[in-house]
Amino acid sequence: MPMPLMPVHSERDDDDGAVSSDQRKRMDEYIDTLDIHIARREFDAATSLVLQLKQQAGATAGLQDVRQAADSHTADLARLILADLLIPCSSRKQVTQNVGLLHRLGWDKEAKGAFLAARSATIKNRTRQLKLEGNTQLYIRELAIVYFRLIRNTCEWYSELFADPTMISALIAWVRQEMAGYAVIFRRHVFHEMQRFQVIASCLNHTLAEVDILGHAGLDLKFMLDQEFFPDLTSCIRSYESRCLALLTKVASEDSLQVASKVSTENYP
Repeated sequence: MPMPLMPVHSERDDDDGAVSSDQRKRMDEYIDTLDIHIARREFDAATSLVLQLKQQAGATAGLQDVRQAADSHTADLARLILADLLIPCSSRKQVTQNVGLLHRLGWDKEAKGAFLAARSATIKNRTRQLKLEGNTQLYIRELAIVYFRLIRNTCEWYSELFADPTMISALIAWVRQEMAGYAVIFRRHVFHEMQRFQVIASCLNHTLAEVDILGHAGLDLKFMLDQEFFPDLTSCIRSYESRCLALLTKVASEDSLQVASKVSTENYP
């Protein structure tokens, strides 16, 4: 725990804005202590001390240089905490602590961006661990589990970490981004590979099953899914229709109707 700051009182006339040498020395010692906390990555202690320094410097005349030093240390400290927050697959406890510290430092916007970026990185890392191994249906089922359950967890964490309702738009934009990312992978392995309709239906069912779980948690993403896949389904059906018509045309053109010409007419008058 950081030691509490002692109130600074000028030994001179209060109107001249001067600070005694003893008080100046004490401020310098606090700055040195803050540097040590930051170097040791003792972020909680560093946050408490820098906030005390800013409060003390703001309430005492003649400490402009201390205010500037406190602002500079705040930025350095916040950037280090942001770097920690950007690490994917961090525990919920660690994420909560980092976001809480950034909130105390006034870096809520940056914390929000780092949190969502880390969650995107987590989804990508988990996705890379999946193996296709020739079974598209199994791959898509596992992909849907990774994407949509991490989306659900992220939404739950976000609502707890960022209570400001003005920040909800960033979460919605992030969900759309991740849905689009899922659709890109799904499209590449299902629609672009011209899978059989049975395989397409199975993959869509796996996706819908995970989306339904999100719906039970209060997050309905079916409309986003429709927006992503309806054009692909339409294109797939039209392509299948074209192939069928082309095949029928080919069969008809190659059929010499020899079987029909050999039908006996002896039984007909």
